[in-house]
Amino acid sequence: MANPSSEDIQRFHKWSRTYEKSIGQRFFFGPVHRGVVDLVALHLDGRAPAQVLDIGCGTGRLLRRAALRWPNTGFVGVDPAEGMVEIARRLTPAATCLVGKGEQLPFPDSSADVAFSTISFHHWGDQVAGVREVARVLRSGGLFCLADIALPGFAAGLVPHSRIHSRREMRLLFQQEGLQVIAQKGLRAGVVCATVGRKV
Repeated sequence: MANPSSEDIQRFHKWSRTYEKSIGQRFFFGPVHRGVVDLVALHLDGRAPAQVLDIGCGTGRLLRRAALRWPNTGFVGVDPAEGMVEIARRLTPAATCLVGKGEQLPFPDSSADVAFSTISFHHWGDQVAGVREVARVLRSGGLFCLADIALPGFAAGLVPHSRIHSRREMRLLFQQEGLQVIAQKGLRAGVVCATVGRKV
Protein backbone atom coordinates (compact mmCIF):
# COMPACT_ATOMS: atom_id res chain seq x y z
CA MET A 1 0.00 0.00 0.00
CA ALA A 2 1.04 3.60 -0.45
CA ASN A 3 -1.82 6.02 0.25
CA PRO A 4 -4.91 3.98 1.08
CA SER A 5 -7.95 4.80 3.18
CA SER A 6 -7.75 4.48 6.95
CA GLU A 7 -9.87 1.31 6.69
CA ASP A 8 -7.33 -0.23 4.33
CA ILE A 9 -4.48 0.73 6.64
CA GLN A 10 -6.16 -0.94 9.61
CA ARG A 11 -6.97 -4.05 7.57
CA PHE A 12 -3.35 -4.43 6.47
CA HIS A 13 -2.08 -3.62 9.97
CA LYS A 14 -4.11 -6.54 11.36
CA TRP A 15 -3.15 -8.79 8.45
CA SER A 16 0.56 -8.17 9.04
CA ARG A 17 0.75 -10.92 11.68
CA THR A 18 -0.04 -13.64 9.12
CA TYR A 19 0.79 -11.88 5.85
CA GLU A 20 4.12 -13.64 5.28
CA LYS A 21 2.45 -17.05 5.49
CA SER A 22 -0.45 -16.31 3.15
CA ILE A 23 -0.81 -18.39 -0.01
CA GLY A 24 -0.80 -15.26 -2.15
CA GLN A 25 2.70 -14.35 -1.00
CA ARG A 26 4.17 -17.61 -2.23
CA PHE A 27 2.19 -18.24 -5.41
CA PHE A 28 1.38 -14.72 -6.60
CA PHE A 29 3.60 -12.04 -5.09
CA GLY A 30 6.80 -14.11 -5.21
CA PRO A 31 6.77 -14.52 -9.01
CA VAL A 32 5.78 -10.87 -9.46
CA HIS A 33 8.71 -9.75 -7.29
CA ARG A 34 11.13 -11.90 -9.29
CA GLY A 35 9.67 -10.55 -12.51
CA VAL A 36 10.02 -6.87 -11.64
CA VAL A 37 13.57 -7.21 -10.30
CA ASP A 38 14.61 -9.05 -13.46
CA LEU A 39 12.87 -6.46 -15.64
CA VAL A 40 14.61 -3.52 -13.95
CA ALA A 41 17.98 -5.30 -14.04
CA LEU A 42 17.65 -5.56 -17.83
CA HIS A 43 17.55 -1.76 -18.05
CA LEU A 44 20.47 -1.01 -15.72
CA ASP A 45 23.15 -2.06 -18.23
CA GLY A 46 24.84 -4.34 -15.70
CA ARG A 47 25.08 -1.61 -13.05
CA ALA A 48 23.85 -2.07 -9.48
CA PRO A 49 21.71 0.81 -8.15
CA ALA A 50 23.08 2.67 -5.14
CA GLN A 51 19.65 3.18 -3.55
CA VAL A 52 16.41 1.22 -4.07
CA LEU A 53 13.03 2.32 -2.70
CA ASP A 54 9.96 0.09 -2.32
CA ILE A 55 6.68 1.97 -1.92
CA GLY A 56 4.01 -0.11 -0.25
CA CYS A 57 6.71 -2.49 0.96
CA GLY A 58 4.50 -4.65 3.17
CA THR A 59 6.68 -7.08 5.10
CA GLY A 60 9.73 -6.44 2.92
CA ARG A 61 9.60 -9.42 0.55
CA LEU A 62 10.50 -7.41 -2.55
CA LEU A 63 13.39 -5.75 -0.72
CA ARG A 64 14.76 -9.16 0.22
CA ARG A 65 14.39 -10.37 -3.37
CA ALA A 66 16.18 -7.27 -4.70
CA ALA A 67 18.99 -7.71 -2.15
CA LEU A 68 19.76 -11.12 -3.67
CA ARG A 69 20.36 -9.39 -7.01
CA TRP A 70 22.14 -6.30 -5.66
CA PRO A 71 23.78 -7.24 -2.32
CA ASN A 72 25.73 -3.97 -1.95
CA THR A 73 22.78 -1.66 -2.60
CA GLY A 74 21.03 0.47 0.02
CA PHE A 75 17.35 -0.45 0.50
CA VAL A 76 14.45 1.57 1.88
CA GLY A 77 10.83 0.52 2.26
CA VAL A 78 7.76 2.64 2.98
CA ASP A 79 4.29 1.45 4.02
CA PRO A 80 1.43 3.20 5.84
CA ALA A 81 0.53 0.14 7.95
CA GLU A 82 2.63 0.11 11.12
CA GLY A 83 2.26 -3.64 11.55
CA MET A 84 3.69 -4.28 8.10
CA VAL A 85 6.64 -2.00 8.81
CA GLU A 86 7.33 -3.71 12.14
CA ILE A 87 7.50 -7.11 10.44
CA ALA A 88 9.59 -5.71 7.58
CA ARG A 89 12.12 -4.30 10.05
CA ARG A 90 12.43 -7.66 11.78
CA LEU A 91 12.68 -9.77 8.61
CA THR A 92 14.70 -7.29 6.52
CA PRO A 93 17.29 -5.84 8.91
CA ALA A 94 19.56 -4.65 6.09
CA ALA A 95 16.84 -2.26 4.88
CA THR A 96 15.48 0.92 6.42
CA CYS A 97 11.70 0.57 6.69
CA LEU A 98 9.51 3.57 7.49
CA VAL A 99 5.84 4.31 8.01
CA GLY A 100 4.77 6.59 5.17
CA LYS A 101 2.50 7.16 2.20
CA GLY A 102 3.25 7.23 -1.50
CA GLU A 103 1.99 10.76 -2.00
CA GLN A 104 4.21 12.11 0.80
CA LEU A 105 7.50 10.24 0.58
CA PRO A 106 9.86 11.12 3.44
CA PHE A 107 12.90 11.50 1.19
CA PRO A 108 14.76 14.41 -0.43
CA ASP A 109 14.68 15.15 -4.13
CA SER A 110 16.83 12.98 -6.41
CA SER A 111 17.72 10.44 -3.72
CA ALA A 112 16.83 7.06 -5.30
CA ASP A 113 18.13 5.21 -8.35
CA VAL A 114 15.26 2.72 -8.55
CA ALA A 115 11.75 2.74 -7.09
CA PHE A 116 9.34 -0.19 -7.04
CA SER A 117 5.66 -0.55 -6.27
CA THR A 118 4.07 -3.98 -6.58
CA ILE A 119 0.36 -4.74 -6.35
CA SER A 120 -0.41 -1.72 -4.20
CA PHE A 121 -1.16 1.06 -6.70
CA HIS A 122 -4.91 0.34 -6.74
CA HIS A 123 -4.93 1.22 -3.01
CA TRP A 124 -3.32 4.64 -3.48
CA GLY A 125 -5.69 7.48 -2.61
CA ASP A 126 -4.14 9.98 -5.06
CA GLN A 127 -2.39 8.04 -7.78
CA VAL A 128 -1.30 11.09 -9.79
CA ALA A 129 0.28 12.72 -6.72
CA GLY A 130 1.97 9.42 -5.87
CA VAL A 131 3.62 9.05 -9.28
CA ARG A 132 4.66 12.71 -9.09
CA GLU A 133 6.31 12.03 -5.71
CA VAL A 134 8.18 9.05 -7.11
CA ALA A 135 9.46 11.19 -9.98
CA ARG A 136 10.59 13.80 -7.44
CA VAL A 137 12.70 11.39 -5.41
CA LEU A 138 14.26 9.64 -8.41
CA ARG A 139 17.65 10.78 -9.64
CA SER A 140 17.95 11.82 -13.27
CA GLY A 141 17.89 8.62 -15.29
CA GLY A 142 16.38 6.69 -12.36
CA LEU A 143 13.80 3.96 -12.92
CA PHE A 144 10.30 3.47 -11.51
CA CYS A 145 8.82 -0.01 -11.91
CA LEU A 146 5.13 -0.17 -11.05
CA ALA A 147 3.39 -3.54 -11.22
CA ASP A 148 -0.32 -3.77 -10.59
CA ILE A 149 -3.44 -5.54 -11.71
CA ALA A 150 -4.23 -4.40 -15.25
CA LEU A 151 -7.43 -4.05 -17.26
CA PRO A 152 -7.62 -4.88 -20.95
CA GLY A 153 -7.90 -1.70 -23.02
CA PHE A 154 -11.55 -2.32 -23.99
CA ALA A 155 -12.55 -2.84 -20.35
CA ALA A 156 -10.88 0.27 -18.95
CA GLY A 157 -13.59 2.55 -20.27
CA LEU A 158 -16.33 0.35 -18.84
CA VAL A 159 -15.19 0.82 -15.24
CA PRO A 160 -15.82 4.44 -14.21
CA HIS A 161 -13.35 6.00 -11.78
CA SER A 162 -11.39 2.76 -11.54
CA ARG A 163 -8.10 2.61 -9.67
CA ILE A 164 -7.11 -0.25 -11.97
CA HIS A 165 -5.77 0.87 -15.34
CA SER A 166 -5.03 -0.33 -18.84
CA ARG A 167 -1.47 -0.39 -20.14
CA ARG A 168 -2.17 2.72 -22.21
CA GLU A 169 -3.50 4.61 -19.16
CA MET A 170 -0.38 3.68 -17.18
CA ARG A 171 1.87 4.95 -19.98
CA LEU A 172 0.00 8.25 -20.09
CA LEU A 173 0.18 8.66 -16.30
CA PHE A 174 3.93 8.07 -16.31
CA GLN A 175 4.52 10.41 -19.24
CA GLN A 176 2.56 13.28 -17.74
CA GLU A 177 4.79 13.15 -14.65
CA GLY A 178 8.06 13.19 -16.62
CA LEU A 179 8.74 9.45 -16.74
CA GLN A 180 9.61 8.03 -20.15
CA VAL A 181 8.10 4.56 -20.45
CA ILE A 182 10.83 2.16 -21.58
CA ALA A 183 9.11 -1.18 -20.94
CA GLN A 184 5.78 -2.81 -20.21
CA LYS A 185 5.47 -6.50 -19.50
CA GLY A 186 2.63 -8.78 -18.49
CA LEU A 187 3.24 -10.93 -15.42
CA ARG A 188 1.22 -13.81 -13.96
CA ALA A 189 -0.56 -14.69 -17.21
CA GLY A 190 -1.13 -11.02 -18.01
CA VAL A 191 -3.18 -10.34 -14.87
CA VAL A 192 -0.43 -7.98 -13.71
CA CYS A 193 1.28 -5.38 -15.87
CA ALA A 194 4.71 -4.02 -14.97
CA THR A 195 5.45 -0.55 -16.35
CA VAL A 196 9.01 0.80 -16.19
CA GLY A 197 9.63 4.52 -16.57
CA ARG A 198 12.88 6.45 -16.69
CA LYS A 199 13.12 9.96 -15.22
CA VAL A 200 14.11 12.36 -17.98
